[in-house]
Amino acid sequence: MLFGEDGQRRLASKRVAIMGLGGLGAPVALQLAYFGVRRYVLADGDVVTKSSLNRLLGATEADVTDSTAKVAVAERQIRAIQPTAEVAAISMPLEAEEVQAALAGVDITIGCLDHDIARLHLLERASELGIPYLDLATDTGEGYYGGRVVFAVGDSGCLSCRDILDQEELARAAMDDEQRQAHDRIYGVPHSELGETGPSVVSLNGVVASLAITEFMVWATGLRQPKPHLVYRGDIGIVTQNIDPPRPNCYYCAGRR
Repeated sequence: MLFGEDGQRRLASKRVAIMGLGGLGAPVALQLAYFGVRRYVLADGDVVTKSSLNRLLGATEADVTDSTAKVAVAERQIRAIQPTAEVAAISMPLEAEEVQAALAGVDITIGCLDHDIARLHLLERASELGIPYLDLATDTGEGYYGGRVVFAVGDSGCLSCRDILDQEELARAAMDDEQRQAHDRIYGVPHSELGETGPSVVSLNGVVASLAITEFMVWATGLRQPKPHLVYRGDIGIVTQNIDPPRPNCYYCAGRR
């Protein structure tokens, strides 16, 4: 009733790529299936582990024992809701040729990734293909927890021209091994000893995933224009819209116009 039969047909017609099927990608896939999306490309090179059971919707202890691929869990969840769905589940990292080739046939890419260097690569690929890129992230810090959604479509702005990407992480990713070792000596703590960062909180992931898929829904159905940048502050219980204009003359945005 919200968007009518025409809107439902538009949703069903979209071929959606979900890059990363962990704590964010799992609820994204589930909600898309409930919305009636029937065509998917899923890519993630990881398998289910014991440590991921606190946030990986649909995964079980049996999946840990069997080292089930995360994309297989997502496909299982999708098919439970949409038995006739067309699902290309690729248990490979983003940079794999098979993943890059599969992206050429989608209408939109949704990034549910852990690292900014992977986000930048996916943004660049979306720009090359001239398709929208919807990016999700959750984050925690001292006295802060929440997340954000960026919908890069047309000239709305992207992760780059909104200055969201971690430049230090991107710079480190571009270093060779010798440069990284030198960087660690200067920094004072070996990067390998810093441990895992970022949240593993299923409720935060659920809120951010729902915000993102609502923006996908309004874009796909034409209900309204999607919001370019939403920020969720779980610590104070609000969602705000960042209305700051993006930096002009963005290389990545130019490719999607």
